[in-house]
Formats: sequence, structure tokens, C-alpha cells
Amino acid sequence: MKTKVKELIIILVAVLLTACGKKAVSPDTPYVIEGEVTEILAGHEVVLVEYDGFVGNRIASDTIRNGKFRFEGVMKEPELNWLSLIVMSNEIPPIPCVVYVAPGAHIKVTGHDDHVYTWDVESKVPEQRANQELIEPVKAEWEEYQTLAVASHKAINEYYAINRDKEPERKKEAYDRYKRINSQMDSVYDEISAKTIEQMKKMKPSQPWMRELENMSQSALADKSYKYTDELKALFESLPQEIRQSEKGYEIYSNLFPPTKVKEGDDCPDADFYDLQGNLHHISDFKGKYILLDFWSSGCGPCIASFPELKEVYERYADRLSIISISTDTDRRWRKASEQHKITWNNWNEGKGTGGLYSYFPIVGIPHYVLVNPQGIIEKQIEGYREGMFQTLFTELFGGK
Repeated sequence: MKTKVKELIIILVAVLLTACGKKAVSPDTPYVIEGEVTEILAGHEVVLVEYDGFVGNRIASDTIRNGKFRFEGVMKEPELNWLSLIVMSNEIPPIPCVVYVAPGAHIKVTGHDDHVYTWDVESKVPEQRANQELIEPVKAEWEEYQTLAVASHKAINEYYAINRDKEPERKKEAYDRYKRINSQMDSVYDEISAKTIEQMKKMKPSQPWMRELENMSQSALADKSYKYTDELKALFESLPQEIRQSEKGYEIYSNLFPPTKVKEGDDCPDADFYDLQGNLHHISDFKGKYILLDFWSSGCGPCIASFPELKEVYERYADRLSIISISTDTDRRWRKASEQHKITWNNWNEGKGTGGLYSYFPIVGIPHYVLVNPQGIIEKQIEGYREGMFQTLFTELFGGK
């Protein structure tokens, strides 16, 4: 009986779709992006960039001819629907036009100037509509911001082109102009933040909504005098629990409610981590041995360059040293990178990106290494990778044995 009911439901859905003139779209159906932009950009290259977490990959490029460009592609994963259009130019700062794609989507991009961020994007993709809804109330401010960004870009290029010894006054004037313009940009961005927050209060959370909250939360983290931190916290706390506890939620939380950073001499903090098989792990499991924490990402060249040396010291000092590589990538990207680079030591992910344990360390860039002694105390923190550094570190620590 249940089987018959299920068959009837399937038939009914098929009839309704046919009656409405709709057809199911295969995930392999290509999306198309067609651009029609100002002739002043003729000959410039337009690059299409796909993002997976914090990592951006250039997936296609086209040259603007007769004011037009075109891209056609297939989505690799449903989550990878956020793309950036960037015009490659020495005169235009790389502020992208954000485009959301879906299988079978036809997207039209129209631009009448070199203000790429506020180019018009016509699309039926729901995320694109939400993105446009966020931009529209602050379009004039974003236009002003981009005008200033072009002027700032020009001023700093001029500054670097001037010989300090031959024209010191002219060089100083270029730098002062650059600083004045940036101060104006900060003021305009404050206006953008205020109006965007008011618009977000009227909207339901969406992928573009979360991206805006993340961007502004990064401003709050970087600038303690940022005016809108409390309003951002209120927006975050209004989110459903499942969103707050997502990877993006944890990253935003760590920006808005940053923990006290640990330093050398402090106890090493801990968290719940999982390996590629889904097994649960803790840093404290290795107490009694030296531990080297390695915060990395697949998009970080020096991180990947360090792996052969990490493997060498791991095998040489396995009885006294545990190495734990902690990925900040999405689960999908972490698994792909792990397979590619054959990590043989402890390889974990917390599922919180740069939220979670990462946010407890004073990390300004990766790779970031933390040496923990057998008592669980942080002995050293190291920024960046230099060839031979681990050989030197552990030869000094263990006497070369």
C-alpha cells in the first residue's frame, strides 16, 4: 500500500511539473554568465574566481571585446556557488563583482563604468537577489567608495614610482594624498556599515547576509574603535542556533567575541578535533611528549612547502615528538588536500575554520606553529616557514639524537 502511495505521489509531482512548464535541472547543466560593460574596459581580462572557505581558485578568464565577456561552467559542488568577477588592471583595484550561480542559470552582468562591485547582476538565483537587496540601499555610497579606491590605488602607485632621493617632497605629497584618501574611504565605509546593518535587520539570514556579517565582524576585530560592534553582536545573537554553530558562525563569533590570546608560558588550550575517519581527538592525548601544532590551509604555499620537513622530523623523533596539523579548510577541501599531500602524521580538523582553537592564538598569518612541552605548556610560537627550521629547532631541543 505504501509503495502505491509513493508511486502516486511521484506521478502527481511529474504531472504538476509538466503542467507548470518546469523541467528538473541536472546538476551538470552549465550556468552562463554574460557581461556587457563599458568600452573603456576593452582589452582588459576578466577573471572568474571560485571560493571554498577562505581559498579562492581562478577557474576561468575572458578578454573584454566589443564591451562583452562570457563564461560557461558547471558547478563542482552545490556549496561552491559564490563567484567573483575581477577585472585585471593596474588602474582598477581588485574589488570584485559578486555572482551567485546555479545549474542552468543564465546571469547577465551590466556595467557602465569601472565600479565593478556595483555592476548590475540580473539573475533568478535566490542568493543573487538577496545580494542585490543588500547592495541597493548603499549603492551610492559604494560608488563613492570605489571612486576613492581608484584614487587611492593611483596615489600609492605614484608614491612607489617616485625616487625618494631625487624628489623627496613629491614622494611625501603622494603618500599624504594616499593617507587622506584612505581616511575618506574609512568614513564612507562607516556610512555603508550603518545602512547595511539597518537593511540586514529587515531581511532574513541568507548566504550573502552571512557574508556581510562576516566582513563587518572582521572590521570589528581589526579596529577596536569600530562603531557598530554591538549591533553586529545583536544580529549574530538573533540567528538560529544551528547557524551560530556552523563553521561560518564560529568564525563570526570569534571575530565579535575574541578570546584572550595565549602566550608563551601559558597552558595550551584544547578542543574537540576529528581525523579523516571521523575519530575524536584532543591535544591533551599526547601530554608527556613534545607537541608541535601546525595551523595550515591548502591554499597556503609555505604550509604545503613545510610538509616534507615535517614528515622527516616526525619520523626521526616519533618517540619524543607528536606533530598535529590542524586544517582551517572546509571539510571537503581538507580531505582533498590530505589525499593529495599524503600527510602521515596527526591530521585533524575542528570544523570551525578560523574560529575555535585557532582564535586563541595570536595568528596573523599561516603557517603558524606552536611548540608545547611535555607538561602542556606553550614554549614557543613561530610565524611562517623557512627551510631547515624544524631540523634546527629539534636538533637543539633533542641534541641531534
